[in-house]
Amino acid sequence: MILQAFLVSLVSAYGRLEQGWFGQQMIARPIWLCPLVGLLLGNLEMGIIIGGELELIWAGVVQVGATPTEVVTGSTVACGLAIINNLSVAEAITIAIPVGLLATLIGQLNSTLTIMTWSPMCNKAVEKGDTKMIWWLGLAGCATQAVMYSVAVFLAVAAGTVAVNAVIEAIPQVIRDGLANASGILPAIGIAILMQFSFDKKFVGFFLLGFMLPTFLGFSSIANALAGLACALIYFFLKPNEVEDD
Repeated sequence: MILQAFLVSLVSAYGRLEQGWFGQQMIARPIWLCPLVGLLLGNLEMGIIIGGELELIWAGVVQVGATPTEVVTGSTVACGLAIINNLSVAEAITIAIPVGLLATLIGQLNSTLTIMTWSPMCNKAVEKGDTKMIWWLGLAGCATQAVMYSVAVFLAVAAGTVAVNAVIEAIPQVIRDGLANASGILPAIGIAILMQFSFDKKFVGFFLLGFMLPTFLGFSSIANALAGLACALIYFFLKPNEVEDD
């Protein structure tokens, strides 16, 4: 159990180092982190499924500035607990949301720590023109953040096994069924929020086609994705060239 919790915490630390050390590579996403958790815990398939479901919910959340929920912690803790305790995907989703909200407090604590420690040191380095020290302090600040999140994830996964089982067993079946139904709605809400920013009436036809293929023709997810790829290729190669007016 301790080893499993440690492995999950390593994945969360890796996800938290993304922006500070690697730039915005979009690796701090459920669709990438959860399969890593699944791979380390011996259930890659479950990790992929949970990651895909959580990505639909948090598709519009990008880790720039203040965010309403901490995607990395919520994803890794929920996926780790679900695989270790043989929970369903629906139960993993219901764990991820509150955990992600609580983990935002760690970000506030890290900001306070940065202001009290690394920022004054960085200001002195700027006054001296010490670019090498500025670079190292930047890495140190990101490392501190990663350590704080990884420790929280480790404790949550290590201590959460018994707690999660006790809580789930104490929940009445009717409430568990309601949570399962709610988990099925949340991905649709995530897509709807994302569409508010990216929807264009020119592409309504593609949207309707993507809805009709699995609903009325029984296309699988892979078949639907290939149909979408075919539509994208047709649109790219056959669309009229835009000619500017003289």
